[in-house]
Amino acid sequence: MENKIRKRLKLNVVKFAFKKKNGETRYATGTNNIMLLNEMYGLNLKENDGLDRGNLINYYDLEKKGWRCFNKELLTKIY
Repeated sequence: MENKIRKRLKLNVVKFAFKKKNGETRYATGTNNIMLLNEMYGLNLKENDGLDRGNLINYYDLEKKGWRCFNKELLTKIY
């Protein structure tokens, strides 16, 4: 499931869920597609913004309007 979310985040906006450290389920909508974020949401992000780091999957959260990350092992569902 990790490869699937990484690929989808690079291409488009994705809805997904993961377990937070406190055990709660977090539902998120985000992307890593810098060009999409800049064009559709009027942001001024650079290509190296939001790069993944090891076990963490980074994404731009469209609801929170900022970069977020989660541990790849805590991903529970991709919608």
